[in-house]
Amino acid sequence: MRDRLCSKVGCAREAVSTLTHDYGDQMAAIGPLAGKLDPHAHDLCAIHTERLSVPKGWVVVRHETLQV
Repeated sequence: MRDRLCSKVGCAREAVSTLTHDYGDQMAAIGPLAGKLDPHAHDLCAIHTERLSVPKGWVVVRHETLQV
């Protein structure tokens, strides 16, 4: 499988995690890099995974085995 890059504009680092979100539930979930590319998800590098922020009132669920 080809390495995937971070989805953040201007970032060329290798992705290590996948971020999904649900606007209706005001929730974001981040976990290990998904096995396949999903057009509704965002792949993030270690730096952007660590710096993740969400809108006020949202909940972030982090997969417990994710190590950055």
